[in-house]
Amino acid sequence: MRASRWLLLLVAALAGGSVVSLVMGGEGSGRGSASEMPGPTPGAPTSGQAEPVETRSVPGSPVGGDVPLAVRTTFERSEAGARSAAVAFLEVTEEAVALSPVEAADLQRTMATAGFGAEFAADTEQRMTELVQAVPGGITLRVAPIEARSIAAGEDWLVSIWYVQAITIADESVVDDWRTASYRMRWEDDTWKIASFESKRGPMPGRGTQPPSDTPTRFEALLSGYSDDGLN
Repeated sequence: MRASRWLLLLVAALAGGSVVSLVMGGEGSGRGSASEMPGPTPGAPTSGQAEPVETRSVPGSPVGGDVPLAVRTTFERSEAGARSAAVAFLEVTEEAVALSPVEAADLQRTMATAGFGAEFAADTEQRMTELVQAVPGGITLRVAPIEARSIAAGEDWLVSIWYVQAITIADESVVDDWRTASYRMRWEDDTWKIASFESKRGPMPGRGTQPPSDTPTRFEALLSGYSDDGLN
């Protein structure tokens, strides 16, 4: 299998806030309680019945040095807050792939509930180790959320995010991957955390007839100075 195709599977699992889609669970496999990702719980509150708003900064400090963490923000205890937290956890994948396997695992553990943290961290460390072995020079990852859906499930929220990620593999290629990441968001320790996670490929738009726009080197050069800061 070409490295680029293998990396799509690996990075997908990472994207779930745990380096999410790549590796965390692999293609279409869920993490956490097996029955936690379907539809709403009968009698669950609708979006208009969210609990009173409470806010708190998500805990977390730079792991292993001055590493900026996109998850450092404040979320309301509401449907909107759960959606914002899920998007933030997804986007932190861009930074997580630059960490060591242990650092990435520690970061993912802080984003998960007490009951899911150990599993989430262990899987992240394994997948990151595989990534480092396959691509010692690392990759550059850009994650772009497109649309999100949230469904009440008791006091939790099931948040699914449709997104695309661009992966630059130095000296080889730049590839895109369209995926849907699904989180069970649970209010724990005064903030939203991941209680379970699942990532699946697609839906993916049809391809055009144009070849890739540039080599990896020129692709990165064209995007020099760009950032997604402030776009959320």
